[in-house]
Amino acid sequence: MRRLLYLNCILTDFAAFIVIFAVSRGLAEQHAAQWYLGVVGAIFSLSAAAASLGGGWVAHRFDSRVTFLTGAVLMSLGIACCWLAETQWRSLLLPAYWLLGIGLGMFYPPLIGWLNQGEDVHQNRRGVSRTLILFCIAWNAGMMCGQLVAGSLFLRGPLWTYGVALLIATTNVLVAVRVVFHVKQSREIVEVPPATDPAHAKLANSFKRIGWIANLGGMFGGSMIIHLLPGLAVTIGVAPDDHGYMLGAWRLVIIATYLILHFSAFWHFRFSVSLVSQLIAAAGLLVIASAHSGLTLLIGLFLIGQLVGLNYFSGLYYSTIGSSDENRAFAAGVHEATLAVGMAVGTIVGGWLGSAVNLRAPYVFAAAMLVVLIGIQSVAWARWVRPLVSDSRKEREQRAAVVPAVRSHG
Repeated sequence: MRRLLYLNCILTDFAAFIVIFAVSRGLAEQHAAQWYLGVVGAIFSLSAAAASLGGGWVAHRFDSRVTFLTGAVLMSLGIACCWLAETQWRSLLLPAYWLLGIGLGMFYPPLIGWLNQGEDVHQNRRGVSRTLILFCIAWNAGMMCGQLVAGSLFLRGPLWTYGVALLIATTNVLVAVRVVFHVKQSREIVEVPPATDPAHAKLANSFKRIGWIANLGGMFGGSMIIHLLPGLAVTIGVAPDDHGYMLGAWRLVIIATYLILHFSAFWHFRFSVSLVSQLIAAAGLLVIASAHSGLTLLIGLFLIGQLVGLNYFSGLYYSTIGSSDENRAFAAGVHEATLAVGMAVGTIVGGWLGSAVNLRAPYVFAAAMLVVLIGIQSVAWARWVRPLVSDSRKEREQRAAVVPAVRSHG
């Protein structure tokens, strides 16, 4: 079943990001105001956020298979409506984009919840990481393919762009139908033993909540890459196909970050790693703000890409080991929703700044927001994590003191 889920990930983001590229680039070439690009992107992100929360809750309370299939079908309908908006009814664009966001938001929470279904995630953390890395590579591969081909399809016209996206999305629906015949509901799962280290689960849960805050800041800037960067790219003179290749290279950096995190453990429960990553991303946003060439733009994208990779992979890791089987879909929904909310706020504020000040102001503001949220995360770490770490250290010291005493009496 997991192989089918990974295929779903590839197809979903392949189709979605062809459309996202086409809509944002098309509006930019029509010289749409930055605030309007921000509103369009925010509608997409907010609809995805609401659907992620709602989809995660419905999947937790009722039948996750219905949520999953509904998301796949709504995606196809959204793409078809975007096609109609491009060729006939321009007023349909915003509702169509909204529908696509709802489909994406409903689709992923059940899928993520199924990936480690029925496993003791505390005893098999390596297996959890392996499952998550394959998931992350799958959807990023789909996104990268979409961004790489979108530029070339865009030059051919809307018939090719939206026609290819709709074909891929329809194939995704067929694969999703096959998946639901294999997946089990929570009540059908054989219960696994409880976690052998409850303190570890509490620690993961705290890092999960800090990760949600980090998601807001990371995607505040990341959203500008997706929805607002086309405006800057057009101004600098980056061609549509080169723009697509740059976004594909950005995805490669994100995937490389996933691989590094999977094959290492230095970042596990270490807040300092996240702080350094966020500071590097802030520097990347400033590089984009000062860019006057495609190469400089690419360097800035690389610096931001590592944070997008870290936030997403670590957030999923902590959500998985900090949640039970029956709560995992809801935790995944919150994780996806915080990413989408960060995107929505980033595109709205960034779009307004782009119109009121200039095209580069949004990236400077996003860098400042990252620094502010680093401060909030630091306070959260001091309140949520430090007491748990202190208690864990005391327990280890007590156990170490008991062992010699037992040996001396033996």
